[in-house]
Amino acid sequence: MMNDPHLSLLEDCLLGKTKALEELIQFFQPKVFSLALKFLWNPEDAEDATQEILVKVITNLGGFRRESKLSTWIYKIASNHLINIKKSKLESKQIHLRTIREELHRSQSPSVSNDAFEPASQREGDEVKEKISHLVLHVQVACTYAMLQALTRKYRMAYLLGEVFSLSSEEAGYVMGIRADAFRQILKRARTQMEEFLGKECSLTNAKNPCQCKNRIRFASKAGRIKSYLQLSEQMKRDGRWHEMKPLFPETTKLRKAAEVFRNQPKFLPKKNQLDSIRDLLNHSFPLSTR
Repeated sequence: MMNDPHLSLLEDCLLGKTKALEELIQFFQPKVFSLALKFLWNPEDAEDATQEILVKVITNLGGFRRESKLSTWIYKIASNHLINIKKSKLESKQIHLRTIREELHRSQSPSVSNDAFEPASQREGDEVKEKISHLVLHVQVACTYAMLQALTRKYRMAYLLGEVFSLSSEEAGYVMGIRADAFRQILKRARTQMEEFLGKECSLTNAKNPCQCKNRIRFASKAGRIKSYLQLSEQMKRDGRWHEMKPLFPETTKLRKAAEVFRNQPKFLPKKNQLDSIRDLLNHSFPLSTR
């Protein structure tokens, strides 16, 4: 039997122990939300999907056949749900890397540049520099999540599982319901698209590339690109759960694996804990033990 740290928790859940179910939800909620947010782009859609996925997990625990780790099985449920979920308004726009490139170039022009921020650190000190750094981080997030939307759902999921969440080909293949070699082929194609785009455009992978995150602050703010992510981080700050991250790479960094741009992101959490909502839904379906 494979070594799975969650098996004892699973056994308690199958006995209907409420505390075990709550612990399971609390542990996997941020992981499911992270996948949903990167896949769907929109935080509100990701929160809804997270709740729906966790309900599926809890109500199908009895069907877990232990062919994989519990975490991998949960990713499988999440993957199936996300790939088949109804397209949002954002996704229905059919974003292409070509249109993203055009916007990146427009946002670097003098009319929408960030020149007003240049002397700010000298005039207003560390507080302003910290604010700018915070905004830069959210520009990075919004931009990279948008790039993922340019991939087909199958390629997007493969890229997230293999490159961002670092699942093995066997695990990711199981999650997506395909052979490991088929998964590797899909991942290779998705990786090529991302690496080619980031390698030519993004200064996070090459400091000489044209798109500079700081130069997009004003454009992204006016266009509403970072509003929802700022709301998430502000909520996390109020709850004491936010840990500010430094920019991904120093300016001197040479070309790196494109996946690092996606992997090194703030660990956003949903605005609300799903536990109460899920408990209510489950109690309407079947009574839970209080053991």
